[in-house]
Amino acid sequence: MRIEKSLMPSVIPAIRDPEQWNALGDGQGRWVFLLGGRVDVVAEAVALLQRRHWHVFVHIDMVKGITGDFEGLRFFREFAAPDGIISTHSHTVNHAVKLGLMTIQRIFLIDSQSVESGIAQVEHQGADAVEVLPGILPNLIRILFSRLTRPLIAGGLITTAEQVEMALAAGAVSVSTSTRDLFALSRREG
Repeated sequence: MRIEKSLMPSVIPAIRDPEQWNALGDGQGRWVFLLGGRVDVVAEAVALLQRRHWHVFVHIDMVKGITGDFEGLRFFREFAAPDGIISTHSHTVNHAVKLGLMTIQRIFLIDSQSVESGIAQVEHQGADAVEVLPGILPNLIRILFSRLTRPLIAGGLITTAEQVEMALAAGAVSVSTSTRDLFALSRREG
């Protein structure tokens, strides 16, 4: 595991379009998640945000023009040079680990089976961290926190400061959100 919990920000902006990433100022070592776009536009965003001192993680499954196979990830690593990737696919995480990228395995909490299979995937693939969606389920976050050996990020449907605090109190190290008003809540800066 290469992600240090103590360096993870409490709130991670989750950005979907160029207007949003252009609006971000100096990251001072904080993290940002890029959630899709064309491969060339994403590469441009990565470069700009890294110049502004952000650690950039790209949700590779949502990038148009790239695949999550080994060669696609190798090309993306060289072309865009993100700090890490996010994926829901175990094989993509596995390839990214082999390529030396930091990895975040995203799992969806749909039912009890998805919780169990998500835990098994994360532990088997060796992802550096896990992002669980939706992040507004503090009881499930507590269960996952007690069972996972990886840092836990809560994401999805988090729109208020109270929801951020509930997820963090339940054991999440960080919260990812696209709600711009919450971006400034981060307490940890690396």
